[in-house]
Amino acid sequence: MAPPSKRASAKKTGPLEEAPEALLQAVIIADSFNRRFRPITLEKPRCLLPLANTPIIEYTLEFLALGGVEEVLLYCHAHHDQITEYIRESKWSKPSSPFQIRVIYSPSIMSVGDVMRELDQSRLIKEDFVLVSGDIVSNISLQGILKEHKARRLADKNCIMTSVLREISPDHDSRPRGENALFVLDQNRERILHYEYLKQSDSDFPLLLPRELAKASPTMHFQQNFLDCCIDIVSFEVPPLFTENFDWQHSRKDFLHGILMDELYGKTVYAHILKSGYAGRIQSLQTYDAILHDITRKWTHPFSPDTNLNQQTYKYTRGHIYKESKVILAQSAVIKDNSIIGAGTSVGDKTIISGATIGRDCIIGKNVELHSTIVWDNVVIGDNCSLGNCIVANDAYIGDDSIVESGAVVSYGVTIEKGSRIPTTARYTKMSTKKEKDSGRFTQVIHSKTKSLIEYEDSEDDEDEQRETDMGALYPPDDESDYSDISDFSDDDETPGKRKKGHTRTSSESEADSFFREAYNSLLGALKQSHSVDIMILELNGLRMSANAEFSEVRRATAAAVIAYIVSKITSNENTSKVVDATVEKLLPLFNRMIFEVSDQVELLGYIQTELVGKERSGTLMQAVGMKLYNEDLCDDEGLLTWWNEGNGPEGETPEMAKVRDGAKAFVKWVEEQDEDEDSEEEESEEEDDE
Repeated sequence: MAPPSKRASAKKTGPLEEAPEALLQAVIIADSFNRRFRPITLEKPRCLLPLANTPIIEYTLEFLALGGVEEVLLYCHAHHDQITEYIRESKWSKPSSPFQIRVIYSPSIMSVGDVMRELDQSRLIKEDFVLVSGDIVSNISLQGILKEHKARRLADKNCIMTSVLREISPDHDSRPRGENALFVLDQNRERILHYEYLKQSDSDFPLLLPRELAKASPTMHFQQNFLDCCIDIVSFEVPPLFTENFDWQHSRKDFLHGILMDELYGKTVYAHILKSGYAGRIQSLQTYDAILHDITRKWTHPFSPDTNLNQQTYKYTRGHIYKESKVILAQSAVIKDNSIIGAGTSVGDKTIISGATIGRDCIIGKNVELHSTIVWDNVVIGDNCSLGNCIVANDAYIGDDSIVESGAVVSYGVTIEKGSRIPTTARYTKMSTKKEKDSGRFTQVIHSKTKSLIEYEDSEDDEDEQRETDMGALYPPDDESDYSDISDFSDDDETPGKRKKGHTRTSSESEADSFFREAYNSLLGALKQSHSVDIMILELNGLRMSANAEFSEVRRATAAAVIAYIVSKITSNENTSKVVDATVEKLLPLFNRMIFEVSDQVELLGYIQTELVGKERSGTLMQAVGMKLYNEDLCDDEGLLTWWNEGNGPEGETPEMAKVRDGAKAFVKWVEEQDEDEDSEEEESEEEDDE
């Protein structure tokens, strides 16, 4: 995945030659300096935890390699021996590596500020550098941001940093719960004028801003919808500022806030607001889960399981299902969409795996249900178990007939007895430090077979951190969705396709019609004016929330607007498929946020069919749209064939609707044949495995 090594081309310059550009350096801070992943991180550093069955740090290093970084300084404190050993044995230490990497351990590192002070004393940085955490997942291009930063430095000698920000809704799953910040930007939304970290506990108090802000820019943008990607281009002048201010610990709450508040520094900081690409940081169990789902659904392309970053053998199959070689599936086992299964894992009879990630060499028993479950390597799950949106770490054992509720964490090597019920708040581990025991964070849990089992608890003074750590509230038990992007269209207490409890509608027909008209006009107008899909999503989300509209109504309005736009763009000489493909490709993020289940696929196809009645080339358009939705994994075999068979059922449909449906006949027939071929191939493969 990483670009070829640049070391072989390096050479010394002669006396008359120009000196080469300085090496592009990156500093990775491996430590998180918090307890959000406890008790798992008692035994392993966060950056080495598996994400989609690949160590998290691999995504960070691949991102830097693709960005042209030539030297990496990796600072660590906790579990430094594990990190050093991992890097030593990895491809990043081989001659073919695109950069040189140096692991730097210091026992005095307890914060980002400490790292920057160590960096200042070491004199290892000579030019501006890239600063990231060791838990970044991003596919953005660093080169463009670096070029932008260098241009700013030439125009503004006081510029000391460019921070990468991403606009998302305030309740998006990629944003850690309980963590928010206010960014005040200039009129061009380029320079950051002020930064204020907002505690959830302070939400009822007014925010006081410095008077000097009004002098900085005649027009200002106050924004709380930024996700801080924790990717910065930093001037070599910054580490000395941390040395001068020995009490600065945080890069944002202390450094960014302080440097902008004090005019005596005279320094400026700029923002690079992403217009495309993906960037996120694994800051909590909630964001870990959200980014895992984004990787599974290829939002982080080219980083997905089948990229096989770490000498893996994953193959992709329709529905975002990834399986490595030597996976053994019982014939009656069901693997649903958005699932990952590692090599050497076996799955028993009548087991259902839905939106789950399973590591290597696991044994999953019979009649087991795994819903959005994260299982790491060498785990054994007994028969008749049910696991929700929880984490089960390496070498754990879940006894028969057990239930592990969403939000629970079962750490390394823990044995759960037969018939146990593990609640949402449980954090079980076999290990604790004396310091943690003395803090009262651990409670002994007596099991007849596992007397050393300990439950980790957060203390009362960690209320904010506990909220950020919690996984259970991310996907409550009645949530039918497996996807991290749902919050773009939903409130915290609302399940997709369901109304908030306590809300009833009056005049539902007129409200639905009113929402349809507004949403249709908004989306069609945005398409005609070539607005970005992000703007469309925000506008449609606002309309949906204000009208308390069902997702079914969102799909109906979207289908109507899309078909109207496509029909308006097609001329007598225009290629139908070309227009359809371009339109659907642009709206992929929108479609992904309204299709959660097979029934949603069927409904969307039905709405599209209805909108095409009476239109020219209706059959051709039906086939073109159906094919594109299928090829982009917005509809799968089951959804397409269910839609097709419903029209051919005993109740039938009107001649006009049948005419539109018949246009897709050839494509549907092809899908049926492919489906039959895949079934026969799987049967043959299973027979070979049995032999």
